[in-house]
Amino acid sequence: MRIARASIMLGVSMAGGAMCMLLSGCYSLAAAIHDPPMPPGTPQAVADEHLVGAWRDEESGSVTFAADGTFVAKDICGDFWDWSGQLPDPVDFHSRSGSGSWKSLTWTPADESEPVTEVTIRFSDSKVSGQYRAGGTAGSVKLWVYMGDLDNYDLCVASRSSASSTTAD
Repeated sequence: MRIARASIMLGVSMAGGAMCMLLSGCYSLAAAIHDPPMPPGTPQAVADEHLVGAWRDEESGSVTFAADGTFVAKDICGDFWDWSGQLPDPVDFHSRSGSGSWKSLTWTPADESEPVTEVTIRFSDSKVSGQYRAGGTAGSVKLWVYMGDLDNYDLCVASRSSASSTTAD
């Protein structure tokens, strides 16, 4: 009887220990199996005059930043948010077309030595906005943002369009 009770207790303890290991190691195991895509290059500090012009994402979406602080976008990828909560359903928050205003902010994150530029766009027809970070290299700047749930690993990257393209399609 004592041996049976001891083996039951041992079985429960082992099952509990195994469950704890599985639950605490689940994220680490998932991360080891599938790392998220890395943003392009290193963070970059970019002056507004170098942001002005046409940019194209990997799905042929485009955004053109004008020197006066306005933009025009066609199917540009991003992680867009409706801060008012009043947009009609359905809304695709990973691709957007329209026009509005843009501004950049260059700052140095805590515990880092290199500054980074972030570009915020706000659509004029709603309270939808999105934000991109500048990365890449000094000679090849990219604008990027993770889209949606970070566990999905969706990365939006926009590159400078060729010199012949000066407006969003």
